[in-house]
Amino acid sequence: MDPIKLCAGTLLVEHPDEVLLDYVDIRNGYAYPAYDRLVTNGSPELVDGDLLAPALMGVHIDAGRFSLLREMLPALDAVAELPEVSLEEADDDHVMCVAGLFGILDEPRYAGRGVRGTIVSKVLHRKRPDLVPIYDSRIFEAYTAPGVLPRTLDRSWQEFMRLLCTQMREDLQTEKAAFEALQLAAEEAGAPITKLRILDILVWRATDTWQ
Repeated sequence: MDPIKLCAGTLLVEHPDEVLLDYVDIRNGYAYPAYDRLVTNGSPELVDGDLLAPALMGVHIDAGRFSLLREMLPALDAVAELPEVSLEEADDDHVMCVAGLFGILDEPRYAGRGVRGTIVSKVLHRKRPDLVPIYDSRIFEAYTAPGVLPRTLDRSWQEFMRLLCTQMREDLQTEKAAFEALQLAAEEAGAPITKLRILDILVWRATDTWQ
């Protein structure tokens, strides 16, 4: 498969089909399918079991972080009310709905307590894997490279996620044919997966050497 460009054209992913199929191959020990196919309550509503899902992606969830996530549940529960649309088809209002879920992190009472966007995104993504993106340090490095999203200490989590979702939406739309082909390839390999999750996998693997 031809290379594709992500992060507003600043990240080139060579052989994206091989990268994806390597990741979803259970013999290789990546987070798929343990994280993606974890069964909790089988609905978009959050339950306690969902709060432990980030551990399947290598994020430590101790008793303190678990308790804090439970405290955040009333705000995070809004994930079940997100519109039935995928990110590549979302309009700006839909994007704001997603970004709004991360507004809880902008409240001073949660500053410095060990739960930030990485954990929250991994809790929420499983409930709407077509609309809520996964965020981590590699996503940050890739999407805040020169020419994409400017880096600043003054931006709120809600605003950052709005910008990130907007840019990811553009990537999904720009490389629409490639993501359709990749999704089909994954399905044929017995690993059904959303285009947004594929985007995360490609960025994560393409930036592996940056760490």
